[in-house]
Amino acid sequence: MRSTPVVLLSLLFCLLPAGSGHAGESPGVPIVDCHVHLWDIGRPDGIYWIRKDDKVLYRSFLPEQHEPIAKANGVGGVVVVQAGQFLPDNQWNLDVTAHNKRLYRGVVGNLSPVIGTDAFGPLFEKLCQDKRYVGYRLSGRTQETLTEAFFRDLERTAEMGRTVDFLLDKYTLDDVSEIARRLPKLKIILDHFGNLQLDGQPLDPDWVAKMRAAAKYPNVYCKVSALFGRVREQPAPRDIAFYKPVIDLAFECFGEDRLVYGSDWPVSETSGDYAAVLQLVRDYFDAKGPEVTGKLFHANALRFYGIPEGEAPTATDNEP
Repeated sequence: MRSTPVVLLSLLFCLLPAGSGHAGESPGVPIVDCHVHLWDIGRPDGIYWIRKDDKVLYRSFLPEQHEPIAKANGVGGVVVVQAGQFLPDNQWNLDVTAHNKRLYRGVVGNLSPVIGTDAFGPLFEKLCQDKRYVGYRLSGRTQETLTEAFFRDLERTAEMGRTVDFLLDKYTLDDVSEIARRLPKLKIILDHFGNLQLDGQPLDPDWVAKMRAAAKYPNVYCKVSALFGRVREQPAPRDIAFYKPVIDLAFECFGEDRLVYGSDWPVSETSGDYAAVLQLVRDYFDAKGPEVTGKLFHANALRFYGIPEGEAPTATDNEP
């Protein structure tokens, strides 16, 4: 894929409309947000992981709620990440965003329940008929060990040019290192800094060592995502100094070419609005200069997920 120079991307960003509640006034590149969730609380099986007494998240979050926020914050491209492991949601996320492919450029589904089984192949092949199905997330584990059937399906994923997000819990950093070693052509990304939880204490040395080990494989990327959600005690701090140790580590391990931005909207709403989490990331990366910022917010996302360049949004784009 031909990459647009960062200088040109910066010029494109200047054409973006200003909106109320957007983060900051400094120019940059058109943002590609690689971690947005959508859900409809009224669908069968719903969103099982949200408590019914959660006054922030226990409601529907659909494109009509998200599109104005994206527009106001200069987001010109989005990768939607499936929330939960309900298999029909893979197609639902494609369908609910099909009206605005200019904004919703990619969908990461979730095939945790079927990877390593005979059901994986037919479902994966069907979903890949839509080029916006850029990959899937593994957030739950059905096998105690990484079986040969599991690696077979991951190898097929690499052959199809699709990606794998890991939300680490049942899977570990050691698993990611083993997968990356065996399948160097498979593009892997760690969601939310490896799903680390922050409590203001120094980072665990054992976890740091395992993060460094995974990052040694060039096919492993990391999302600068869900900063508010990393904090054990909510509401999360707004001071970038609280998050600096983990971002410093990620930047040291993955460098400027393997870090990708993701908001984790609307889960981020539990601690602040979209502009607040975006500003938090900018507070750190703006000091790195426009080339690094352009990679984080734009170029790395296009390269990792293989999504199209798209165009700078106009004043009428993304209207609900």
